[in-house]
Amino acid sequence: TIRGPAIIGEKTRILNSYVGPFTSIYHNCLIEESEIEHSIMLEHSTVRGLPHRLEDSLIGRNVEVARSPLKPKAYRLMLGDNSSVGVL
Repeated sequence: TIRGPAIIGEKTRILNSYVGPFTSIYHNCLIEESEIEHSIMLEHSTVRGLPHRLEDSLIGRNVEVARSPLKPKAYRLMLGDNSSVGVL
């Protein structure tokens, strides 16, 4: 489901997912079994199998955001300079 306004680039695949308003997804991306809104996703990136909605986010090029089946459950982050992460 796509609820605009939204921009979807060429060769981007959206499979069993929700793309909410004010979202821009560049070329050659994949969103599968996930929800995203109020976000920007740059080219060749993937969002797959997230249990909660991804919102107010900026996802760079060639990035993979996916649910991991490994336990114990933990946050695993690689953050660049001047990054900010909010965890609820």
